[in-house]
This record gives sequence, C-alpha cells and structure tokens, in this order.
Amino acid sequence: MNAGQPNVRDLVRLQPTVFSFSRKTSCETVVNLANEGLLGVSVRDYRIEGGGMLRRLLGLKGKQPIVDRMSIDLQAFGPEYTDLRAHVLERIARTAVGEAPFYHLYIDDLFPEAFYEALKARMVEYKNSGKLQQRKQDSKAFVNRRYPLIELRDVEILQFRALFEDRNVKRALFEKFYCKPSDDLVDSVDIHENEFEFVFCTPDKFQNIHVDIPPKYMSFVFYFPTVPVDEEEEKKNATVLYDKGLKPVYGANFRRNSVCVFVPHFYSYHGFSTTIERDVLVMFLINKDEMRVWHDKSRSDSPQEGFSGIADMIEDKLGRHPLIEYGGDPARISEERAACRINAPQGRVMLD
Repeated sequence: MNAGQPNVRDLVRLQPTVFSFSRKTSCETVVNLANEGLLGVSVRDYRIEGGGMLRRLLGLKGKQPIVDRMSIDLQAFGPEYTDLRAHVLERIARTAVGEAPFYHLYIDDLFPEAFYEALKARMVEYKNSGKLQQRKQDSKAFVNRRYPLIELRDVEILQFRALFEDRNVKRALFEKFYCKPSDDLVDSVDIHENEFEFVFCTPDKFQNIHVDIPPKYMSFVFYFPTVPVDEEEEKKNATVLYDKGLKPVYGANFRRNSVCVFVPHFYSYHGFSTTIERDVLVMFLINKDEMRVWHDKSRSDSPQEGFSGIADMIEDKLGRHPLIEYGGDPARISEERAACRINAPQGRVMLD
C-alpha cells in the first residue's frame, strides 16, 4: 500500500459507515482493501476521468468517469467506535437548541471521556510538533496557528472524521436546525477539507465579527482547554455570538469536551476573543458544488453592489433548505436580508 494512504488496521476499527477518501487515494489502495475482504465500495460525485483498475473493481465499463471521492463502507470495526457514536447521538438528542441570539447548540460532555482525552493528547502532540501553519483569515491584525487534520491517519482523527460524516449523526444535527432535512441535503454535505484543523490562539486577540459563507451548512468549534479555566474565562474565550445589534451573547463555554454548533444565515454573527490561550478544533460541513460557485461569485462581490453575491446565495439556500428559525417564510427571509449587516468581503461585519 502506498505511503500516506490509510492503514487497513486503522480503517477496520471504524464503524461501518461512509468514510470518505480524498481524490488523492489511489485505485490500487481501494483494490488492495477490497481484496482483503474488508470493504464494500460505493461511488458518488462522478467528475474526474481515468482509473481503469477502479472501473474493473466496480464492474464499470466503457468510458464512464470515476469518482471525485470514494465512499467506503467499512465492514469491521472496534467496539470503542460503536460506543463513541452512540454516546454522541445521545448527547445531541438530549441537548436543547439555544434560541438567542440565533439558533445554536452548545453540547457538554460530547464524547466519552477516554476518546476526548485521546483526542486532546493528539492535539498537544500536534501543537508541539514544530509543524504548525499560519491561519490568516481570523483578522488582519494577527495570525493564528493551525494544524490541518484532513490528511492524518491517526486513529482518533479517522474516527472523528467518520463520526461527523456518518449520515445518522449528520441527520441528528440537521434536525435541530433545518425543517425536515431530506436525505439529499444530509448526503450533500461533507467535512470541509481546507478548514478541518486544530487552531491555536494566544491571549488578547479579537476575531472579526462575521457570518460564515453560504456553502457552509453547519459550523463547529470544539473546545480543548489545557489548564483549569474559571467561569469567567469559560465565557470570554468560547465562541461569541452577537445579536442583531452586534451586542455579544455568551451562549457557549470554553470548557473541556464541549462544542458550539450553528448554521450560517443572514444574522448568524459570531467571532471570538481571548484572554488566555485558546485551543480549539474547527470544522464545517459544506456543499462542495456550492463552494465552487462561491469561489467564482466572491471574486466579484463588492461594496458597490452591497455584497449582493453573498446575500443572493444565502437567500437561495434558505429557500431550498428552510430553517426552523425562519419558519420557511419567504417574507421573513426578505426582511432579514434587508437588515443584514455584512459590509465587507467573506461575510465580515466591520465596525466604525
């Protein structure tokens, strides 16, 4: 098996669910895994050409293109993943949506304790690896540090990724925010490969207030404090939610083994500030087709046009996938669009 490709022993410890390889995964890797008798293979997102070996494996004929990504149904798994998945589903089900200043979930005790501690140990390992990269998008005034996770094969990261690409987990989360989310909606989103990362912030920083871009259907911030944090610091160093008047609302806590979850729309204003070191895992569920559209549209979005490009995409998405918060009401969508305070690129709200 090629260096850098998933290790079979790691893979078989996972729940039989959809685990997504990137387009860099070789056909030989899939063939080898299938020959081990471990995998069933399904395909979706037909885009790129080539791959005779994979076509033979799948029984495809002629010039039918192969996949941009490969979904692997894992047939064998370890009991710790089954417990992990059951625990997370229960915590989602038991957590009520916070409604102010906009719908969000703050989930305590998200993971079983052993998994959280293993994931935290990985974070500390990565933080001290000397391989951190720059993260420049949080503010023009400072640069945070990041450790990308998408290519990693550590079992905790594989399990984490499989968990949040599991249809049942995604559906449980989407049902908190979206009106009767369809299978097509749930299946259309995946972890954003470019922003699946640990992010390390130093004290006395302030992120620009913003709403997340339209291709992001759900946003997550998982908290990993490495020292005891008092109640005041928990509030001040978690994700800060803002009301329509841009007053801060502290709807989450920078507390171990917890996460803040929300969905982007016209007034999902948020950011963060720090009084201490702030170590988090950032993740988004995105629609890749819509991300490509956004990349094209955002180049021409401008203050002269009132940033109509991002507003158009938000309005279109809310029409296709109504939010419980908006009640599927077109008049409400128009009202919130008119009141939206985005006044800078990439969904930012710049204050005078």
